[in-house]
This record gives sequence, structure tokens and C-alpha cells, in this order.
Amino acid sequence: MLSTQRLVRDWIGASLALAAAPAWAALPPAGFGDSWSAWGYHPPRGESAVYPDVCSLDAPYNEPPFTGDEDTGKSCPSYATESPRCTGPFCPASGVCAGTVVLHEDLNSCEREGCCLPGSVGIDGVVDVVPYLARPAEWPLSADASVDHSANVDDSPGLARAIECAASLPTYRRTVRFSAGRYVLRTPLRPQHDALTLEGPELSPDSRPGDPETATLVAIPCNPEQLPGAIQVNKAARSGDAVDEVWGLWIRNLQIELTEGPRRRANSGIQLNNCSDCEVENVIMRYAPLAPQLPSCKPSNLDGITFALGSGGVIRNVIVDGVPKGGIYLPSIAGYHDTPPILVENCEVKNIDGPIAAAAIKIITANVTVRNCEVHHSLLHPGDGSTASHNGYGLWIATQVSVGPGVPSAVPANVLVQDSYFHHNGGTGVAMMSAVEDDRPTGIRLERIRSAYNGNYGVHIQAGTGVQLRDLWSWGNGLYGMYLSSRTSLPASAVRVGSVILERPLVFDNSLSATSGSYPGIKIDASDVTIYGGEVARCDASRGRQSSSIQQQCWLSGPTGAQVLFHPEDNVIWGVGRRATSAPELLACPHE
Repeated sequence: MLSTQRLVRDWIGASLALAAAPAWAALPPAGFGDSWSAWGYHPPRGESAVYPDVCSLDAPYNEPPFTGDEDTGKSCPSYATESPRCTGPFCPASGVCAGTVVLHEDLNSCEREGCCLPGSVGIDGVVDVVPYLARPAEWPLSADASVDHSANVDDSPGLARAIECAASLPTYRRTVRFSAGRYVLRTPLRPQHDALTLEGPELSPDSRPGDPETATLVAIPCNPEQLPGAIQVNKAARSGDAVDEVWGLWIRNLQIELTEGPRRRANSGIQLNNCSDCEVENVIMRYAPLAPQLPSCKPSNLDGITFALGSGGVIRNVIVDGVPKGGIYLPSIAGYHDTPPILVENCEVKNIDGPIAAAAIKIITANVTVRNCEVHHSLLHPGDGSTASHNGYGLWIATQVSVGPGVPSAVPANVLVQDSYFHHNGGTGVAMMSAVEDDRPTGIRLERIRSAYNGNYGVHIQAGTGVQLRDLWSWGNGLYGMYLSSRTSLPASAVRVGSVILERPLVFDNSLSATSGSYPGIKIDASDVTIYGGEVARCDASRGRQSSSIQQQCWLSGPTGAQVLFHPEDNVIWGVGRRATSAPELLACPHE
């Protein structure tokens, strides 16, 4: 895992890290040394009573912000969006891949306990999937990746039957166990039963793709638009289009390879709709097309792990790598769906680089906690070959416009993000925004967040209220370390930034993309902002253009022809230290 080696130099030195910390704080964070590994990102535990020397935090200051790669600006040529079909005698009946009406579950001739094959259920009530696989002799279950290109292997029907067998067992929690090997899924698994576990052998964050000691699900969708991904839960109620709740589904210790996906209708590698108290744990998901593919040619509407339509539970110990649109996506609508708590912890989301959005963690719902996550190298690659709008977010907290009549806008609320590191994203490390006139993220807390080497801002708050940022470190970004801006092309009355408190920020050596001029570490085009404590520094005069500390300025908002001039009001800046940067200032309004 790319981890924290550049975040600090020996974590401010051993003496500082341990100055007032208990003995267990001496344990090394993930990424330092090879003695042990852990999921996610883990800063030192315990807090030092000594205020850190800001200019010792990231020596030797020699990285540029992440702004592009060799594929930036390359358009997508004509590309076949259908995956290889399974055509041999071991393939399922025709018609399954024509749409979502007929599924393998519907084609099973068995019912409930009648689905269980002799010898497949252990004395502990665990169902072994291997007896259910219908494979030709030349393709026994193994880790051989050549099976991905076979024309007569589809493990989906057999796995669907194993799931139905487990659902029929009288035990409280039913388990479907995947032996080590490689499983080909032409349609996704649908474990739509309560108290069900899908699990493979123990999985480490250091497991290689296709590690023969792990279980790998390879999604090769025969209908990428309607049946993509590896695991889907969307249990339609008998009464109509409503979705019944599934409770207590656990997905554990699986590698997942996604080879194709939707370009018109959004879906995910793991898509859980209305799934209560569900868990995705110890999972590594990678986008791995069967043939080389430009980022701009990736399926534009494929996300990684999604909890939607009222789903809640835990996403823990996961790696999402190379998925095009969003790595972890949490889109339930408060006031329309239930919004039970969601905990995302110990995750690494990286290389989110498709033609649309390219946001690693996307939150548009309420009641979310994110902690101990590392998010890096998200970069947008528009399929039209343009370069002007290249972006890519680490954390994206935003409202979403209503999807239809009677449905409210999706508004993030009660979101807590702790001890996480957002770095080397093509756009902004952490963004809060709203495309809705009367709604904005509310009740957002960011604690001990690090944002570094992003192409644009370290943190950009374009809309939000009741926002608290405590102990933010932001450095080495292309533009401002932090930007609070109420500017909008929506009506001038649109609610934007308000009631933001920033405690003890360390903002240093930003504006690396600028070659001349003077830029602040923190820029404020907003009102009702309080900043106290912390330090804004320029540690290396030859690096970056952050030579002022904090600037405030008036701003114009509203659509063209109806703009209104606003002045910053009720802003408080107190006790902010400076090093080689000018004092906080209120710029003259250029529009008066």
C-alpha cells in the first residue's frame, strides 16, 4: 500500500511523537517498515502536548502536485462495450443476459433445501461452493487467470444455487464459503437473504491480484448495462417497484476483479440497495479489463462499493483500485430513504480515473463516519480528449439535485471524517459543494485530516454550514491550502458557506502550480468563518507561492446579468501563527 512515508519525517521525530503519549503510541504506523501491515491509514495514536514545528513535517519538500499523466487528454476511440459471451455446453440457458427480468435465481429448478447438493453442507452449516460449479474438465477451480478468456465457464448459476441452499438452512447465520481460486461471474451474485455471509479464505491488504491462496470473483458481465458488477442486492417487493429490505448481509475476505461495466445506467461492483446492518469487510476490488484500456474508455458509470436506497452498516478494511467513477459511493436521500449510520474505516481508495466524476469517496447522504482512510491518485480523463476540466476528488461531500417529482434533494448531514489522508489527487483533496439553491451540506466535522500534493486545493468548501475542521494539515497543493468560497452562478440568494470553524490548522508551502505572484495559504470569499490557532508558513522560499497567510475578499454571486456583490462579514481570525508569510488581510473589493 502506498502509505504515509512522506507525510512526516519520522513523525516529527520520536521525541516529539512520544512527548506526552502513552507507551502504546510507539507502535509504527502502517507503511513504515515491513514488520507488519494493516488495512487503511493509521497516524500515531495518542496526542503530543508539544505543538509541532510545521517546517519539520514534510522535508525535503521536493514533490510536485499531482495534475496529470501520459493518458491525460487522450480521447476514447470506438470501443466494444460487450464482454465475451459464454457459448459452450457449460454455459447457462439463453435469455439470462437479455435483461434484468430473468436471472439465474429464477432458473433454478430447486427450491430452498432442495437446492443443497449432497456433501456440500458441513457439520457447522457452512455451504461449500465448489460442488455447485459446472465446469469442463479443462477448467478445474484454480487461480489460473486464463479462465477469464474461456468461452464455456460461467460460475454464476452454480453460485446462485449455493446461495439458495444456504438460505434454506435453519441456523441463525448462514454462510457460503468460497475456496481459494478464481470464479467467473457472467452475471452478478444476488445474496438477497437475511443473516447471510459470503466469505473466502483470510485476506491480507498485501494480497496480490489473483493470489492463489485467496478467492477472486471475476465479473465478466454478459450485459454490462443491466447486469454488471460482482454482487448486487436490490430485492424487489412483490407489490411493485418498491425494494424490500435485506438485513445482516456480510461480504468478507474476497478479491473482486471488474472487467467491464455500464456506460448509461449507474451501478457498482458491490451494489447494496436497502441493506440494513450490512458489512463489506476485508475486500480488495480492482478494475482489470480483459484487454488494455485507456482511462477515458473505462465504463463511465461503474462505481466500486455502493450503499444506496437506505443501506447502512460497515465498510471496513477495503482497497478499491482503478474503478472509473467513484470508489466508495454513499447516495441515500435523507427524508426519502432511511439513513442508518454508515461506518467507513481502514480503507484505501486509489487510481479512480475514468471519464466522469473520478471521486474516490462520494458522500451525498446523512449519518456517515469515515476514519483511518488513505485516498490518492484520482484523476478525471474525459472521453472527448479535452484537458480543460481535468479534475479528480479525494473526498466529495455534496448535495445532489432531486431525481424526480416528490423526491427531495440528497443533502449530506452529520458526517464525521477523522484521521485520514487525501493526497495526489488531480483536483481537490477534500471538497464540499452544492448544486442546489436551498440546500447545502450541514453538520460536517473533519478532524486530523491531512491533504497534500493535490492538483488544486487541499480543502475547498463551496457550500456548507455547521462545518468544523480541527487539526487540519494542508501542504504541497497546486492552489490554496484551503479555500472557502460562496461564489455561485445559482441565484444570489442561494445558501452557500456559513458557520465554519477552523481550529489549529497547519497550512504550509501551497500554490506550487503558480510561477509568479503572491498567494495565501487560506483564501476566504465567505462570511461567518472563524479561524483560531495553528500556523500558516512558507518553509522554502524557492518552492510554491504561498507567501501570505490568510486573505479575505468580497465576491459576486448569481447568474450572468443578475449578480450581487457580497462582503465578508462576521469573520474572526485569532491566534494564527505565521512563518515567512504576511499578516492576514482584507483585500480591497475590486468590484466597487
